[in-house]
Amino acid sequence: MEKQRIPADFLIGTSSSAWQIEGCAGKKEGQESWAELFYNTNPEIWYDDVGPKKASDFYHHYKEDIKTMASFGMTGFRFTIQWARFMKDPIAGIVDNDAVEFYRDVIHEIKKNGMKPVISLEHWDIPAILFEKYNGWVGRETVYLYEQYVKAVLKEFHKEVKLWFAFTEPNIPIDNGYMDGIWYPFKHAPKEAYQAHFHKILATTKAVKAIKPYKEDGCRLGVMLHMTPIYARSGEARDVQAAYYADLFQVRIYLNPYLKGEFPQELLRKLEEHDCMFAYEQADFEDIKKYRIDMLGIDYYFPIRVKARETAYDKDVFHPEFYYEPWEMPGRKYNADRGWEIYEEAVVDIGMRIKEDYGNIPWFISENGIGIEGEDRYRNKEGYIDDDYRIDFLKGHLQRALKVRNMGSNCFGYFVWSFVDNLSAINAFKNRYGLLELDLKTGNRIPKKSLYWFKEIMKDREV
Repeated sequence: MEKQRIPADFLIGTSSSAWQIEGCAGKKEGQESWAELFYNTNPEIWYDDVGPKKASDFYHHYKEDIKTMASFGMTGFRFTIQWARFMKDPIAGIVDNDAVEFYRDVIHEIKKNGMKPVISLEHWDIPAILFEKYNGWVGRETVYLYEQYVKAVLKEFHKEVKLWFAFTEPNIPIDNGYMDGIWYPFKHAPKEAYQAHFHKILATTKAVKAIKPYKEDGCRLGVMLHMTPIYARSGEARDVQAAYYADLFQVRIYLNPYLKGEFPQELLRKLEEHDCMFAYEQADFEDIKKYRIDMLGIDYYFPIRVKARETAYDKDVFHPEFYYEPWEMPGRKYNADRGWEIYEEAVVDIGMRIKEDYGNIPWFISENGIGIEGEDRYRNKEGYIDDDYRIDFLKGHLQRALKVRNMGSNCFGYFVWSFVDNLSAINAFKNRYGLLELDLKTGNRIPKKSLYWFKEIMKDREV
């Protein structure tokens, strides 16, 4: 592929989430989040019994980490304000002043080092007490407590930060926790799952309302979606229909209400048909139509390929796979450590779909990265990791983001997951994603070859 120029206004940065980097330092009793609840319930299923207690210890290393990112040419950093840390009492609405000062200093460090802060307000880590009292996002009470939290954050930081995101990957903990039963709370409860999906969409309208008074300060609000393009095995009608339904349940369930202000009617019909329809108030649909997001983040890692069902659906409860089966494309390029297909051209497909079907709303790649197990095998004589596989992966995806921008899609940036090796649910530090290696024993950060590559492309402003 020919070289692509990186425009001056195109943000290049890294993304993170609070529970995956901060650790629990500085948190007080009663400030546990979903992550601690998940780990404490089943520590044995986490790789090497490592949980969120220490993570990457960003809490103590944030000044060093931010300075390093900036020194290698990054222009933006996306992090999460952790709801459970920020609120001393998330039900009574009492803010934790120590957390306010911590996050304020993080923001100041980012700006002092010449980068733009990008904040996600929720990346799965809701306060544990909301699970215990309201079944997490299944309970409507959580929507109003989230609104209270968002207002408190915006009040503190609206002058310093302009790019806000209500959620990161809102569907993932719901699908994994209530549909597939592989994450906390380990349920197979589709009706609860779709209630939780609806409540996150409704909560987004509350965040849109909350940011309105700060629009004159330049604040904008979006959502970061795990938007995985769906591809049919073939052009045969049954395969195309399978892809249509996979897209309906995995993509349009969020994209349509967020960007068109309404749910697809076919989705609502199918939820009724399978006894999974969520409870709502009539005013909810009016709010979804009226209060829409300003921009979109796309977390993209791999495509989803499907085919028409060839075997009978045999589960006792509904799952979208009632309408399709996963399909593995022969000869695909893939990451052997994760089993995920590598398909860079999907970035172009995403960008053109946003342009043609969703009003060409401003968007960016908010996460993109590759996780590799046992990276120590790639260590060179100088002591750092030669991760040419990561350079190839990032280069291919960044080039497509720039290409689709040149095709008229309103893409304004590309953010890598992640700046440092970070904790993942269950996998802990098994698969490494960082541009910086994390030494788990010492906490030291060691640049990988990919970080030096980023420095070069940012100096030349082309890839």
